[in-house]
Amino acid sequence: MPKPRLPFLRRCVTQHGKVVYYVKLSSRQRGRGTRINAPYYSEAFMQAYHAAVRGTPITSAPVVAKNSKGTVSWLIKLYRESRDWCHNLSHGTRKQRGPIYKRMEEQAGDLPLSAITRKKVEEGMSARTDNQARHFLNAVSALYRWAIANELFDGRNPAEGITRTRSDGGDNDGHLPWPIELIEKFEKRWPVGTKERLVFDVYLYVGLRRGDAAKLGKQHIRHGIVHLVTEKSQGKMPIYVPIHPELTKSIKACPSSGLAIIGKDNGTNYTKESLGNLFREAVEAAGIPVTKKGSKEKGYSAHGLRKASATIAAESGASEAELNAMFGWSGHQMAQLYTKNADRKKLAVRATQKWKRPSSEEVARDSELAFLQLEKERG
Repeated sequence: MPKPRLPFLRRCVTQHGKVVYYVKLSSRQRGRGTRINAPYYSEAFMQAYHAAVRGTPITSAPVVAKNSKGTVSWLIKLYRESRDWCHNLSHGTRKQRGPIYKRMEEQAGDLPLSAITRKKVEEGMSARTDNQARHFLNAVSALYRWAIANELFDGRNPAEGITRTRSDGGDNDGHLPWPIELIEKFEKRWPVGTKERLVFDVYLYVGLRRGDAAKLGKQHIRHGIVHLVTEKSQGKMPIYVPIHPELTKSIKACPSSGLAIIGKDNGTNYTKESLGNLFREAVEAAGIPVTKKGSKEKGYSAHGLRKASATIAAESGASEAELNAMFGWSGHQMAQLYTKNADRKKLAVRATQKWKRPSSEEVARDSELAFLQLEKERG
């Protein structure tokens, strides 16, 4: 996503081809203005830019040697060597947060831990898309929460109390749930017997995340029920989902030569990434929009099918406990989100069925009866 244009900022190219930036507040100001000597849009750049616009000197946090005790780089290094990082987080979460910590090291690695304030976290979020901001907030919060728990930092978690903006589509992960018309559109483009349809049906009828769908094998199906421990739970949360008749048709029509349900030509499992690419291409081929890199326009993904599956289950009358068992959730938050929305729809339908506009004569008669009843009670 292109970064927003900053007012009073001028971009210049030196005779050596280097891009430099100046802050010039008006055309009457002599020369090119105040030069910003820092990488574009880095924390140091923004600090110098705002100081130049306000006309105040830069008051930066005390800088110490990189990787010294008490710095951001020092903490990140310890955290990524800890059991919490290596064993308590899924591979996907580590892969997602790794680049975030790397960028933190590049931009603020030599700063003391106390220099990362709530304001700086909010500034970091505002420079990102909604989904990126959520991941950034989670990464910072986890880092400082671990530091405080292990007595490596005696301050306050700078991410504490920052609320995350809910994205479209129910919960806050930013994935749009598939509407029925798009589900039917995909099925029309990819009939039963194609691998693309098999992937689609696994997502829809079992409600698996991408990593779990990739590793799903024949050994996970016993007596017509999927028994699988979810990847995200680090082997702690099993799911039990009976195979839907439509999925049974799809599996039989696209058999794998190996154990994998969604198998490559040699019968082995796809990786999470390769399966994601396969499905994304199938969605585009069906004429359904997908999220483009750097675009704010949201499209439809595999996780959106999981949300559609949960929505259909809730609207079909599934209880919170049943949703937890099917989708591998714990607690009540996620299940309540779907059952609450389903209940609201049912209540709205019942209210509409009862809705009847009265005539003016009926309103007058009801008012008169209410008045007579009140007089009777008074006296």
